[in-house]
Amino acid sequence: MYIILSWIHLTAAIFWVGGMLFLSLVAVPLLKREADPAQAQRWFLNVAKRFRSFVWMAIAVLVITGFFLLSNHLDFSGPLSSWPTILMIKLALVLLLIVTSVSHDRIIGPKVRTIKQKASAEWTSADRILVRVGPWIGRMTMILGLTVVLAGVMLVRS
Repeated sequence: MYIILSWIHLTAAIFWVGGMLFLSLVAVPLLKREADPAQAQRWFLNVAKRFRSFVWMAIAVLVITGFFLLSNHLDFSGPLSSWPTILMIKLALVLLLIVTSVSHDRIIGPKVRTIKQKASAEWTSADRILVRVGPWIGRMTMILGLTVVLAGVMLVRS
């Protein structure tokens, strides 16, 4: 059962991180070359929305399988100080990744889309900053995802 849970856990992580890599490194650069930026943005938004629904399912799978995988190695009734440091780092990174993903999907992304519907002459300085920062939040999410994978590798190798 442990091998099946590990496989499901890894498959969900591959889907999430692989999807972020695809969107950031393949889809976005291709869409930047598109002749009709509005059409490209609509296409990307549709793809991202569809991907997002699967991502939240993958996150649920990761949390559930992660709990069961941990229960094979840890005594949850013991003190946190007895947990391996790399596990604590991984869990903190996972929490940060989820918070960043929620912020990007539910707050920053919709605000940037609303701002971009206005003429750029109407943008406030805060709007301009948000439009510039928005894509970097997505990139940071991808980097956090890769870092969580690294922490997972370090955890199973320690």
